Amino acid sequence: MSHKDTLFSWAGTSLAILLSTLSLTAGSAYALTNDDCIGCHSDTAMTAQKDGNTISLFVDEAAFKETVHAENGCVSCHIEAEVAGDEHPYPMSPVDCSNCHDGVNKIYANSAHGVAMAKGDKYAPLCSDCHTKHDIRKPSDRLSTTYPLNIPYTCGRCHQEGSTMTTTHELNKHNITQNYSMSVHGKGLFEDGLIVTAVCSSCHTAHDVQKASEPTSSVNRDNILDTCNKCHVGIVEQFKKSVHSPLVTKTDKKLPVCTDCHTDHSIAQVDKKDFRLIIAQQCGNCHEHETETYLETYHGRASMLRGGESTAKCSDCHGSHNIMPAQDPTSAINTVNIVKTCSPCHPKANQSFTTYLTHATHSDKDKYPYLFYTFWAMTGLLVGTFGFFGLHTILWVPRSMVERIKAITKGH
Repeated sequence: MSHKDTLFSWAGTSLAILLSTLSLTAGSAYALTNDDCIGCHSDTAMTAQKDGNTISLFVDEAAFKETVHAENGCVSCHIEAEVAGDEHPYPMSPVDCSNCHDGVNKIYANSAHGVAMAKGDKYAPLCSDCHTKHDIRKPSDRLSTTYPLNIPYTCGRCHQEGSTMTTTHELNKHNITQNYSMSVHGKGLFEDGLIVTAVCSSCHTAHDVQKASEPTSSVNRDNILDTCNKCHVGIVEQFKKSVHSPLVTKTDKKLPVCTDCHTDHSIAQVDKKDFRLIIAQQCGNCHEHETETYLETYHGRASMLRGGESTAKCSDCHGSHNIMPAQDPTSAINTVNIVKTCSPCHPKANQSFTTYLTHATHSDKDKYPYLFYTFWAMTGLLVGTFGFFGLHTILWVPRSMVERIKAITKGH
């Protein structure tokens, strides 16, 4: 065989191998197309049995074409079907989303949901429980289960009071979705349609949901400020400069965070009656003594009457997120600012007016010695007076009885 014949022979063999490979590859790729799958699964009556329940195997082709997976082949997720062809087994193994979404899967695996799933909790949510199976859309799509207006309903399937999950698990929070719907965030979403308002994933994140007790949780006390800062930037900037901030007050005591005053799922509008009526109680959780003295003042007593929500509360005088020590020039109760602080309620207030002692108490001898001694002097005078006349009465009554008996005896 000539050299030329040998070259042609090699070329022919190589071409045959290449064509065979392409043929096999093409055959494999053609084995199951989306059209092949839809050919069966477009039947709305197509069902199967799973755990004693009848489930639908119908796939809405039109809806699927609008999803983020529209360009993907069915067998990209249902790998067993690709191997088996159109005679695939049922049930097939669960779809493994980590084949494409490995990064998200790792985050989920360390979340409260992922840990529960790893422990065999049958109620632990899978990807499809939140994103659906064949109707997965971008979060910006109004029809997506992860669109802001829809997230409370998505999470509510498990976390709504009375759901199977809430009745089979011990939870430290109850009526979550109901409380949220009545909160300032929930009303903004449901009543006004504000998609910029906070929803479940805004605070708890989407895939890294952790118990509040976990140090890495977005709702752990140490992380609350950063979580709220995603929306309330200006307020957090003020708070970080206030006496409640650990950046300002160095102490081993627990300093308040947003949820201590505003709660978590039932955050109320701060200028409404329900919130204003509990301000003293909220502050009293930490400032018990100051709250007791406040309730003894005109403001405090008036606050307990009808219409008391309009009387001066702690935050009206001290501020809310920008509370500073009285000696600080920027403090609302500093002598430089106190008249301005009182003026909204007392337009004619002057420097003399502001000498009113708001938290004065006779029990604090060191801070208010004149009140302490005046109180005990007046108390002593009162007790002494009543004691003297009480003793006088006790001594006088027997004598008067004797005199009365003598008078009666003489009369007879």
